[in-house]
Amino acid sequence: MRLWLWLLGGALCATGVLLLLTGGFGGPWGMAMSTHLDQVGNDAVADLGLTDRGVFALACLFSGIATLVGLNATAWKETGGY
Repeated sequence: MRLWLWLLGGALCATGVLLLLTGGFGGPWGMAMSTHLDQVGNDAVADLGLTDRGVFALACLFSGIATLVGLNATAWKETGGY
């Protein structure tokens, strides 16, 4: 059972990072800033914010980290104290 929890925690972390990198941030202009810089302008960084996908990505990332930290906190019991 613990093996599946370790895998789930790692999968949640990886999913969160991938979702953040592939659409977690956006702006009110409705297009990717990196591909439409001529229309958005160089100062559009101030308009960036989290999208719905970004909120879900952060939830995945933090729940994955919490799972891995929780499992790691009790892992010493399985090693005989080391």
